[in-house]
Amino acid sequence: MNCQPIPTDRLKSEAEAMTQAGYFIDALAKFIGTVGADDPCLCEKALDGYVVGGLVAGLRLIGSELMYRGEEFADLLEKAGQQGGAK
Repeated sequence: MNCQPIPTDRLKSEAEAMTQAGYFIDALAKFIGTVGADDPCLCEKALDGYVVGGLVAGLRLIGSELMYRGEEFADLLEKAGQQGGAK
């Protein structure tokens, strides 16, 4: 199987997309948490406390991990480019 190298610009773009997706998920989790804290009655009409708590916990965990991994990936790509190992 003949594999073509992935262009560094494409990899950087993917890392940025990962970071932005993590940012979105983290922001959504904070929004849900704020609505639940500021207007519990409104939140209870749409979602019960268990569901909201689970959504917030999951979204924050995933969002934080996506942001971390995207930033780490971008750093690794930059280091590889500086060492001449990337095209």
